[in-house]
Amino acid sequence: MKLAGNRFIESLVSLKAKHMVSPIHGIIPLVPFTKPAKEAVFALITTAGVHMKTQPVFEVEAGDSSVRFIPSSIQEKDLMISHTHFDRMDADQDINCVFPLFRLKELALKGSIGGVARHHYGLMGYIPNTTPLVEETIPLILKQLLEDKVDAVILNPG
Repeated sequence: MKLAGNRFIESLVSLKAKHMVSPIHGIIPLVPFTKPAKEAVFALITTAGVHMKTQPVFEVEAGDSSVRFIPSSIQEKDLMISHTHFDRMDADQDINCVFPLFRLKELALKGSIGGVARHHYGLMGYIPNTTPLVEETIPLILKQLLEDKVDAVILNPG
């Protein structure tokens, strides 16, 4: 049975999720992006459960809050998805649906963007306990983004 597009099942999942997931409290500072895209370095962050085939799969039912660092040099054939809480049929055929790294590289080659970051990030979207995400995972990602001199991040859900 296909989950995506089934409104009844989606509404039940949504109602249950409201009581399962801890919200992240606080103000999220939004900063206008003013650097021209042709000069900016971009990184990807996805919550679709994308990772290299050589990395551990996400522990989906446990609500895995860890991150998988994915080098820019990776080949499409070396990536996989281990998240199971969404319809992955299209993404399993073309990873760019949820992790458009290879389209981003094309934009860089055309000169539409300044460059592609050395690292990108695979996470899982189902994280009922967000405390480890906020206290451990996000600081790791931020540290690497700064080291890679990333100007902008594209966030892509599963």
